[in-house]
Amino acid sequence: MSFLKKNKKWLISSVILLILGIFLAYSYVYKPHQNTESLKTDFEGEASTLLSSIKDDSTLWLNKVVVLSGKVTSKDVKGITLNNSIYCQFREDTKTSEINIDDTITIKGQIIGYDDLLDELKINQCIIKKLTNE
Repeated sequence: MSFLKKNKKWLISSVILLILGIFLAYSYVYKPHQNTESLKTDFEGEASTLLSSIKDDSTLWLNKVVVLSGKVTSKDVKGITLNNSIYCQFREDTKTSEINIDDTITIKGQIIGYDDLLDELKINQCIIKKLTNE
């Protein structure tokens, strides 16, 4: 019993620090996702210009947010391909039914990687900024 009386402050401080640490770890791991609209743009321009920059050093562009303009060269259920080399995967809430092949489109999304073997850039969480049907 005398041990608890002597170390009461230490025990209470330890429990409080443990609870605070758990709360901070939980807040860091489960922080809310940022939406694409609110993210700061790191590059804005033509898809071909970005692709030539990425071929030099793709690691510098990882997780960067870009706004790209280009021609739609193929389309699937989840996304489109710009200029035969940039695959843009759209968010779940984006409607792609109005997009056709050979349309000019401007998208905003986050770069998730570059595939050297296929020579393809992959962009995730894309939203449509502007669509010009041709």
